[in-house]
Amino acid sequence: MQTSQPHGQNYSAAGNFSPDAVAASMQRGDGGFGRDQETYFDHPILRKAHWGSDIIYYFFAGGIAAASAALASLAKRGGDPDDAELVRNGRYTALAGALVSSVFLIKDLGRPERFLNMLRIVKLKSPMSVGVYALVTFSTNAGFAALDQARADGLIPFNPFGWLAKPVRALTGLPSTALMSSYTGVLLSATAIPVWYTGRRHIPAIFACSAASTGAALQSLLLALFGGSPRTEKKLATIELFASLAEGALLLDWEQRAGDAASPVFTGKRGARLKTYTLGLGIALPALLNLSSVLSRKTPKKHHRLRTILTSSLALFGGYVLRETVVLAGRDSADDPRAYLRHPE
Repeated sequence: MQTSQPHGQNYSAAGNFSPDAVAASMQRGDGGFGRDQETYFDHPILRKAHWGSDIIYYFFAGGIAAASAALASLAKRGGDPDDAELVRNGRYTALAGALVSSVFLIKDLGRPERFLNMLRIVKLKSPMSVGVYALVTFSTNAGFAALDQARADGLIPFNPFGWLAKPVRALTGLPSTALMSSYTGVLLSATAIPVWYTGRRHIPAIFACSAASTGAALQSLLLALFGGSPRTEKKLATIELFASLAEGALLLDWEQRAGDAASPVFTGKRGARLKTYTLGLGIALPALLNLSSVLSRKTPKKHHRLRTILTSSLALFGGYVLRETVVLAGRDSADDPRAYLRHPE
């Protein structure tokens, strides 16, 4: 007969750590050899990220900035004269978003010199290194575009960097914008945290779609508040509709494919908050309210300001809740050793 061991002490008797015993315990999901005993199964294996609200704001502002820059560029290159307000608003908000997101990133790092140290070398296999350079390049291009717009608006007599802006923007504009909208999702999923790792095929695409929908929502909100073409507003509503529907479909597919590993995102109070404010009020309700306008073949002649303000505000808040949920869910996932042991690939 085996003697009992003190609580919290590892067993040393032969057979207590046999492969069959460990396998049976994992099948039961009891975290070891009974809930009344502490084994290494009861202690976190991974160190969780310290990230808090600053990183959430950084992700949120960066995504909106990238989408705003992309919308302004599309409107400038292939839009109508009526889209001039979108070009103006998109350029200025892209620069503002780039500056705000940079502030939150540096604040999270604790000391500004840490950000500068990250610029000393380039590691193409490191999402963090690539992301920092994407942020710097995107911010530079956003600054050039804002100076061009300020000159067009008569706020400055000339763009002092005009000779440099055109070749730099032509070479790096599209790649840096694309990276800004999606690299944060790659940064999360390139880790051993189970809930992020199992979403490695979904999170980058979800963040990119959310950036597009929230960016379009912000530009629609600005047009509703400060004036602009109803035709431009309809274009933005169309982009927001399809981007948000793609975002919702990817979220549901992630939940189905990841199973228990994604429970920190989709279950409990956090999951209820995600489904209420992101999937429900942030995606489904704005889609229903905008559907008739988007599908209509008539050229809109007036703004639906109240509807636009409502749908845009809901979409923006839903995009924030998405990033908050995914970031904070990583803490719960890192604290659960069973999630890592069940999904070691």
